[in-house]
Amino acid sequence: MIPRLTFVLVSYGGRDLVVTCLKKLAEHTPAPYDVVVVDSASPDGTGEWLEKNLSGAKVLRMSENLGFGAGCNLGVRHARTELVCFLNADVEVREDWLDPLLSFMDERPEVGAVAPVMLNTDGSVQESGSLIGGDGWCRAWEDGSFPREVDYASAACLIMRRKAFHQAGGFSPEYEIAYFEDVDLAMALRERGWQTWVVPESTVEHARHGSSSSERANELMRLNHGVFRRRWPGELAKRPAVTSLDEWPHRAFWLRDRNAPYRVLLIDDRVPQADRGRGDPRTAAVVDAWIEAHPNARVTFFAVSAERVEEYAPRWQAKGVEIVHGVTDLEAWSRSRAGLYDVIVAFRPHNYANYGVPIARSQPQAIRVYDSEALFHRRPEQHFEHAVDSAERRHHAIEAARLREEEQSAFRWADVAVCVSEEEAEWARRVAPETPAHVACYPIVTPDEVPGVEGRSGVVFFGGFDNTPRTPNEFAVLELANEVLPDLRARHPGLTLRVVGADPSPNVLALHGGLNEVVGRVPDPRPWLSSARLHVVPMRFGAGVKIKFVDSMSAGLPFVTTPVGAEGLHLGAYARHLVGESPAEMVELCDRMLRDDELWSDVQQEMLRICREHFSEDGFRRSMAKVLLDCGICAVA
Repeated sequence: MIPRLTFVLVSYGGRDLVVTCLKKLAEHTPAPYDVVVVDSASPDGTGEWLEKNLSGAKVLRMSENLGFGAGCNLGVRHARTELVCFLNADVEVREDWLDPLLSFMDERPEVGAVAPVMLNTDGSVQESGSLIGGDGWCRAWEDGSFPREVDYASAACLIMRRKAFHQAGGFSPEYEIAYFEDVDLAMALRERGWQTWVVPESTVEHARHGSSSSERANELMRLNHGVFRRRWPGELAKRPAVTSLDEWPHRAFWLRDRNAPYRVLLIDDRVPQADRGRGDPRTAAVVDAWIEAHPNARVTFFAVSAERVEEYAPRWQAKGVEIVHGVTDLEAWSRSRAGLYDVIVAFRPHNYANYGVPIARSQPQAIRVYDSEALFHRRPEQHFEHAVDSAERRHHAIEAARLREEEQSAFRWADVAVCVSEEEAEWARRVAPETPAHVACYPIVTPDEVPGVEGRSGVVFFGGFDNTPRTPNEFAVLELANEVLPDLRARHPGLTLRVVGADPSPNVLALHGGLNEVVGRVPDPRPWLSSARLHVVPMRFGAGVKIKFVDSMSAGLPFVTTPVGAEGLHLGAYARHLVGESPAEMVELCDRMLRDDELWSDVQQEMLRICREHFSEDGFRRSMAKVLLDCGICAVA
């Protein structure tokens, strides 16, 4: 098999480092590769030793010290592969370091060079790409948590397309021996339309052993800094100096993200946990829409809570999302990013009030988006209707009034609003007529074929519980178990109930036993929804579209619920078969759906049609594209 990759090393002394570097390379790089070592007249006999003892590599011995750039140029001339990797002898690669870099380049043909995150010997981040300042100096970036396009990445370990290297002219011969050649090359790549990225899935260790004295190194650095400034005056004039970043930290973030076509800040309760409910599946879909609009966009997710961040953040970071959590000084954090974002999106009213408004003060240029997720004031209104105690009713009335005022303020604050149903969007338009309100609910893939009625059995309840009492789903499943199922089982002896959903509360866990099975969290609910006969959710509290029912429809599983549960689901005339007010009505509806196979099949087909028409991925993508367009962003096709 012809290798894809040639490693190019330039040595000037340091035989043991070269040997260790190549040993680690062989140990952790199972794919075939070539090696070219250019010995730049090592004064300690390194070149001679390598030529005699290094097997499976090409050793080029020079009669004088060519320096790093010229040595690499010579090494590339002897490469025959699509890709080359410049590798310093003081770098030790780690297990599984190469595949993420190659995969990334395969997925993105516009990327000319890609680098791992370089670690110090103690495991801390040494460099995750670097910033280039207007004064010509550079500063390493030390957050290696997500992939991103960078100004430049050190050629101590850098994979590059050979054609991109040649198009950029290779390492410039204007530089003395070492320093700034790789910075210059990154600028030349960008000038020709190539991008340089850092991919944190790959890490290497860099010990930073230099071959020059500190005095000589400083002299070379100053000389080459002058060359670099002379070669790139126009580009440098557009940037702030890196020497000012300690005094003005917001400039560092601007330099970090300057290559992004847009910068968006999303603010919500927690890092989206799509398998745990609570509106998170939709939040995840919205975040994906902002990511997919442009592959180079800078998407920052501000999680108010650090809940399960270590479990769920990596999935988003791998997609290029910056995750921010644990902010204790909001004013200082906002100041550190002043003027950075093009768009600020606040999800849910409390995040608008507590975070969206104060952060927006430091972002006067940003378009403000309020994504309501639901009309929260309706929940205490529903509790008010069901409460019998006067003190409790007063509490719910006050809370409903507070939330109603907060939500009105949020829609008026926003330049663009997003709702999950047309009914809620109409309310938003009435209270904030100057704010365009879009409807972007939830996307789901509906398979061409789903299991029919044959082989299905039992009742399922699907929904997350947050391990908390008195949630809407806890109220619903307790009503199902205590007020619906007894009469229903009198007509259908042996009818089973499976409760599927993350983090069951103690009251829900207590239902387990006999014909009731509390399953809890599952990685994918579809197998459970595809094997049940009926999904029953007597929902009394909640607002917006409940994603559990969209999941149920997509799996071809008919459901029975209340008017609250059916909101925004486009049931039309079929609501008479599926929506009941009281437990007694729900028993009658469930009984018929359990007995009448023809009706069940008719309802299933209608649900699949509704899903494909109103909750498709294409439809959601079109809706979000309109949101982005109102924010001044045109999604890449």
